[in-house]
Amino acid sequence: MRKFLLASVAIAGLAGSTFGLNAFAAPGDQPAAPNAALIQRLQERQAVMLDAHLAAMKAGLKLTDEQATNWPAFESAIRDAETARAARWRQAQDRMSQGERPSPIERMTMMSEHLQKMGAQLKMVADAAMPLYDSLTDGQKRNFGPLMSEFKLRGRH
Repeated sequence: MRKFLLASVAIAGLAGSTFGLNAFAAPGDQPAAPNAALIQRLQERQAVMLDAHLAAMKAGLKLTDEQATNWPAFESAIRDAETARAARWRQAQDRMSQGERPSPIERMTMMSEHLQKMGAQLKMVADAAMPLYDSLTDGQKRNFGPLMSEFKLRGRH
C-alpha cells in the first residue's frame, strides 16, 4: 500500500509539474508544449494502477459470490470517474498548449465547474458503492475504508 501511495504521489507530482511550468510565465510567453509521449506514458501508468488497485481492493475484501454481484456497478462508477478526471486533465493540457492564460475570474469559474463535476462523480460512486457496502460483513466494512482511501487520494490530483 505504501508503494502504491508513493507511486500515486510521484505521478501526481509529474502531472502537477506540467501545470506548474507555466504558472508564472510572462503574459506574452508561449508555454512549452507538453511531451506527448510523457503524457501517454502517464495515462497508461494511471490505467495500470487503477486496474491493480481495483483488483487488490476486490481481493482484499474477500467478497462472497452474493456480495460479488454488487461489485461491477461499483467498479464501473470508479472507472467512469477516472475517465472523467482524465478528460478534464487533457482539457487543461490542451488549454495550456494553446497558450491560453485564463483571468483570475475565469480560473475561479473553471475551479467551480471542476468541483461541481467532481461532486457529481463522487455522488455516483457513493450511490454505486452503497449496495456493495451494505452487503459487507463488519470485518469487510472495516477494510473497505482504508482500501477506498487510495481512490480518495487519486481524486485530489
